[in-house]
Amino acid sequence: MRFTVWSRANRPAPVPSPISRRVSVRTGSRSFSPAVEEGPAVTTPAKAMSSLASPDAPLLAGAGSRTAVGLAALAPLAAGMLATMIPVTMLVPMLRELVRTRFGVDPFWAHAFMSVNMLGAILFAPLGGLLADRLHAPRRWIAAALLVDALCLLGMRYAPNFQTLMTLRFIEGAAHVQAVSLWMSVAAGLASGPRAGRTMGVMGAALLLGTALGAPLGGAVGGADPLAVLIVGPVIAAAGVVVALLWVPAAAPQPRMESLAEALRTVRRHRWLLVPYVYTFIDRLCVGVIISTLTLYLAEVLELGPASRGGMMAVFMVPMALLCYPAGRLADHWGRALPMAAGSVLFGVVFASYGLLNAGGMWTAMAFSGVFSALMFAPTLALCRDLAPARLRTTAFAGFNAAGSLGFLAGPLLGGSLVHLLAPDYGLPAAYRAAFLAAGSAQVLCAVLSIPFLRALARRPAGF
Repeated sequence: MRFTVWSRANRPAPVPSPISRRVSVRTGSRSFSPAVEEGPAVTTPAKAMSSLASPDAPLLAGAGSRTAVGLAALAPLAAGMLATMIPVTMLVPMLRELVRTRFGVDPFWAHAFMSVNMLGAILFAPLGGLLADRLHAPRRWIAAALLVDALCLLGMRYAPNFQTLMTLRFIEGAAHVQAVSLWMSVAAGLASGPRAGRTMGVMGAALLLGTALGAPLGGAVGGADPLAVLIVGPVIAAAGVVVALLWVPAAAPQPRMESLAEALRTVRRHRWLLVPYVYTFIDRLCVGVIISTLTLYLAEVLELGPASRGGMMAVFMVPMALLCYPAGRLADHWGRALPMAAGSVLFGVVFASYGLLNAGGMWTAMAFSGVFSALMFAPTLALCRDLAPARLRTTAFAGFNAAGSLGFLAGPLLGGSLVHLLAPDYGLPAAYRAAFLAAGSAQVLCAVLSIPFLRALARRPAGF
């Protein structure tokens, strides 16, 4: 596919941003599509990335384009994302056994274990993204990141003390986020036109499906021996290394940046990326509360075993993963704004009710949480892809993942702090209720406060 690109000087009419396709009808503005010339279908990662090599490639292909990302190009990337996510999420249902029981620490430090890897991700994701954009070698970067991830997970099995465990967890987080960012960046290079949302929806579904599979797998593997998850996990991560070496292009055909400083200036000029960044921060904050505070709540208040805890995480993640692609298609059809705001409000309301439910009610609440989270997550991914300049997609997605990592860092710290402060005076059940209410309220508030920005973004022309 070859795009005909209009410069800002000679463009005959402004082209609305992709999120305004349906919103613009309601606001009274007209919609336009950039001119497109049809070409042969793209079926391999290398060819697909070559077609998007130009830094001037438009954000939105014309409605007449029917070329979609080929399954042969996308399937290995989705498989690699699965292999990246499963090992780290296998630890979630075993949190109490791997940390509290093994090292005798209090609940706050168990929460901290689920946060320290996000601190590593926050500190190193932007730098890694900039270097990856500059060197254009995604195959080697993904393979190296997953190899470090696997070695850190294996090292946790043999950690002699809690301090060593936390150090390895920090390094693991820094490596893990590099791999996730690069998988997303390579997929974004394949995404084009009005089907970009569904392409990113596939990758989002793979990310979430890996999380959904990892939680019950961790509960099953660790039921007899909690440390077994630190053997199986590294093996799966090593399989991701093989996928990267065999199927990811050796080099991305993007123009080289003159300097890292220039890359930073370019990203700062695209300040509207803050919209998907804020959404992913709040969403990941809530998920951070789920994988830490809720996991401990299920064990200590509802008294569920590892298999049940892992199953409940799967009930949340499986609908989210399965619906991510349909949500991406919905975002392509109706725009990004409505699904993002509606999904955020509904997810927040259900989240705030967790502490009021018994074990039976929690199964239903977790299923609805997965549905509403998918409604928001896929359009947020697509919006990040829409707003990212072609030559800095890895940097943009590194920033996206850094914002999500900051949310993951804040979520367990928020939940752990509230439980630690309130439990002595009000008891554990009330303390957990307060944590869930605070996180759910933040999710609703994000949607309400973002509406003016989403409306303004919908009216902006493409290529800003």
